[in-house]
Amino acid sequence: MTTNRQSGMPSTVRTMNDRAALEILLDVGPLSRSGIVRELGVSRPTASQVVTRLESSGLIEPHGTAQGARGPLAVTYSVRMDVIVGLALDVDPDGIDASVVDVAGRELGSARINAGPGRDAATDVRQALTAACANAGVPESRVGVVVIGLQAAADPATGDISLVGHLPGWPRTGLRDLVENEIRIPVLLENDVNLAAIAEHHHASPSESSFSLLWLGQGIGLGSWIGDDLHRGASGAAGEIGYLPIAAEVADLDDSTIAQDLIGGRRVISLAHDAGIEGTTLPAVLAGLRENKDARRTVVEALAPRVASVLRPVVAVMQPALLVIGGPVGICLGAELADAIDRELEGTELRVPLAPSLVPDAPALAGARAVAAARVREGLLTHV
Repeated sequence: MTTNRQSGMPSTVRTMNDRAALEILLDVGPLSRSGIVRELGVSRPTASQVVTRLESSGLIEPHGTAQGARGPLAVTYSVRMDVIVGLALDVDPDGIDASVVDVAGRELGSARINAGPGRDAATDVRQALTAACANAGVPESRVGVVVIGLQAAADPATGDISLVGHLPGWPRTGLRDLVENEIRIPVLLENDVNLAAIAEHHHASPSESSFSLLWLGQGIGLGSWIGDDLHRGASGAAGEIGYLPIAAEVADLDDSTIAQDLIGGRRVISLAHDAGIEGTTLPAVLAGLRENKDARRTVVEALAPRVASVLRPVVAVMQPALLVIGGPVGICLGAELADAIDRELEGTELRVPLAPSLVPDAPALAGARAVAAARVREGLLTHV
């Protein structure tokens, strides 16, 4: 068995101790050698050797001092957060929002890359990487993972995307390989609604181990957190409920044939116009609804029965412990819409608790940051 000549300790045990100490410092915060002894359950000489190894490898650094139980002030140590960082991207038809995060999920810098003519995926991501790292003051060489949120279904096995809206220059097959070959950094592709569900999970009560997020925006979708993980389906297309056929009992609402037509962005714009709100785009209409309470109430009353009709089969299949109403429309209409939908479902056997989103600001990007931080943590621990 390979041993450490300095301590005589088997290398596997040494590595286990180093990783355990690094995890403790990540979770607990700065600690002295005595604190590591207490938290890790090892002897003081072993704790000193762990600190020496981690400091010499550049993974931890002196943080400050703390008063010990006896004797002088003790040096405390913390993890170097800049050893590896992650890049979170939220891609839309008009460009990319980029955010550099450290192992704790804190944003170090951000950038917005607007799409130009002749855009392509490799160039888009390269520009986002360069701009965000420059704003963060972090070398690109320290980026350990890139998480890309897309308005599409992403197959984690193949790196292909499907069910894509308007996204010129982004190929449907071989996307992950294309981007990785350009930037030479591991890439994770994920559906934007799934990322929003991950963000909701990070903000939810620990008791909410099962929930679904209904995304109401230009497109609609469903992200479902079940137990300890996200439900993606066999090829990443779970939750694409915009393709659900409209039930016969609600066909008299209008001429919609699928759920996207019934409650998607175009329908919300139309309902807003009926309520006296001007605007040709969804963001413009939502801005008007925020300013006009009467119009907002009218739209809520018209939209709620439509959303309820889409949710009934979803609830019958998923039966989540909680159903969160999110996306740009859900966030704009907030608790008013959630309460109105709840009233529509009242008295049915398919009723579940409803709540407005807990993540009103850039939820898909927030989820991408959370995933990137988790991957950075994994990468940091493998450095030991």
